[in-house]
Amino acid sequence: MSLFPRIARTASVLVLTATVSACAGLSSGPGVAEEDLMPRLAGNEEALKNLSARERAHLQLIATNLVATLVQIPEMRPATATLQFNEPQTAYGNAVIRALEDAGFGMQMVSADQGQHFVSYSKSLSETESGTINDYALAVGKIQLSREYTVDGEGVFPSSLLKISGTDYIADIELADNIFAEQGGDGTAFISGAQREGTPDPDLKVSTVDVQDFDQVPLDKRTPQESVFNEARQRYFENDAKRQAPDLDRYVKHRRTVLIFDDNTTQMMGSANKQAVRLLVREFNDEDIMVIKACLDADGRDEASMNRAIRVEEELAGYGVPTESAYIAPCARASYRHVSDNSPTPVELVHYRPQ
Repeated sequence: MSLFPRIARTASVLVLTATVSACAGLSSGPGVAEEDLMPRLAGNEEALKNLSARERAHLQLIATNLVATLVQIPEMRPATATLQFNEPQTAYGNAVIRALEDAGFGMQMVSADQGQHFVSYSKSLSETESGTINDYALAVGKIQLSREYTVDGEGVFPSSLLKISGTDYIADIELADNIFAEQGGDGTAFISGAQREGTPDPDLKVSTVDVQDFDQVPLDKRTPQESVFNEARQRYFENDAKRQAPDLDRYVKHRRTVLIFDDNTTQMMGSANKQAVRLLVREFNDEDIMVIKACLDADGRDEASMNRAIRVEEELAGYGVPTESAYIAPCARASYRHVSDNSPTPVELVHYRPQ
């Protein structure tokens, strides 16, 4: 029996699937313009005008940190949920909505707190013996995230654990806290880890991250927001492989198709691949499963292949393939494919039916 990550089911029709910005970097200081935080669907320019580039960078880091956690929660997979939101009126609101768009969520603007996945957020300030602390919260439906952050020198850093409520899937979540260390610091330290709201769970990992001057990464070399979200999505699938796996001995191959991507870096499916998927799922029954075989690599691991597999998964989810019925096969070793090979890349999609 092989281990395969599950694919999430479509929870609602996507009204708008935001394109991930490939060039939006995470930086503190010059380089974060107003348009980097402006939502594509609806934003508030006035709320951003009085902020410095550094303050905008801090908001971008905080929003990215929270949203990268959100996409690892099964109920909140970008391929399965359309989020409802009101037009943002604050700088933090702009940053949150833009980050949700860049993470790939379908977004729908509403006039009130309408919808199963309505987005709400808040920022509160408190003055303590340790200095000024800002508490940032983000909620989508019943899922709630909150964390405290403080400004230290030129950077912004977490000053508390990230608290999560509304889901049972917390142990497998990894926080995108490396983006804060890239700012560098003079002996700065911050706490890293996630906990359930309420009573702390001793089984959940908590650590302290020390940040020094030599940790600082040049602005143009810091982790792009796109990479943060891609890594978070990949962690979801890798962790999900440990939770459940199909027994293919109980199935027989019913149909098979091969999708051809133009090269080994693109995630664009194209109309022909979309049509092939659409035809394949027309014969899908409730007891059937779909297996995506995307990765053939010399070292057995390939980030680009995983991203293509996730893209195919999202297409299947768009046609209503249930969570428990679609899987991504683990990476198979293939010594004949060199890392520099940029030839057209196949993704095999196999339809299995119970024996």
